[in-house]
Amino acid sequence: MSFVWPWALWLVPLVAGLVALGAWWRRRRTDAGGLPYPDLDVFDAVAVTPRRRRFVPVVLAVLGLFALALGVARPQAERSVPRDKATVMLAIDVSGSMSAEDVTPTRLEAAQKAALQFADEMPRTFQVGLVAFSGSASVIVPPTTDREQLRHGIEQLVPDGDTAIGDALLTSLRAISESQGGVAVPDSARILLLSDGTNRTGTSLEDAIPQIQAAKVPVYTVALGTPDGTLYNGQPVPPSPETMKSVAESTGGESFAAEDSASVSDVYRNLGRFIGTVREQHDVTDWFVGAAMALLLASAAAWWRWGVRLG
Repeated sequence: MSFVWPWALWLVPLVAGLVALGAWWRRRRTDAGGLPYPDLDVFDAVAVTPRRRRFVPVVLAVLGLFALALGVARPQAERSVPRDKATVMLAIDVSGSMSAEDVTPTRLEAAQKAALQFADEMPRTFQVGLVAFSGSASVIVPPTTDREQLRHGIEQLVPDGDTAIGDALLTSLRAISESQGGVAVPDSARILLLSDGTNRTGTSLEDAIPQIQAAKVPVYTVALGTPDGTLYNGQPVPPSPETMKSVAESTGGESFAAEDSASVSDVYRNLGRFIGTVREQHDVTDWFVGAAMALLLASAAAWWRWGVRLG
């Protein structure tokens, strides 16, 4: 929670100080032998007002004043609201290792299924594009709101070749920039990178990541596959979650791992919800002022009901 007028928070210790001062003054008068009531008739009232009950109005009043002091500072709370627009590039690994069957039916087919679900769930105002990469990277579908074109591109992917993650990142970034007419990349731009390997060819990650950082485009990564994954000839093709995690952390995104088809779909579904919303500040001053008024009214009612007096 943040505050529009944080300087007003000084009212909180001020209220605390006044309460402490009042308590000290009351105790000082009592210790001096003075009675806080004008005549002995008040002892009848005190007799029917249990000691604990006498503090209820005071506590309610103090809490009300604290809430009012916080309300004066105009507190702001974050909440998620749907985005109006966004540009998202799906960068999908189509290297030969994506034909491994440790993820049913294959790694690539599981990725395609999840990507199709992702495309269907994205708001129609979002531009979504597709980059496929193996030994090199190419734009299969530029950012578009045409979901049929995107679906067709995803369905045509086939596995073959090596893995060029660096090229995939830079190709995705160029596609986003070109979709904006070459002007600055929008704040809502995101790259979703799915791969099962390390960067083996093309642009190094050391060269690619600084450009992604400069454009301020978060990359969300999914490491697909199991440690025991192999190709049809028995060649081991374990995923590299460390590479995926490094890319995500370096660009302000998040990293996920998926070892089966259901996990891939869940990851994409969660990413869709996350990308489809934005965190905004919401003024909650009314909540605090309302709470303050309720507490102060409750305090006044308790004083009236129980006849508690301060002296």
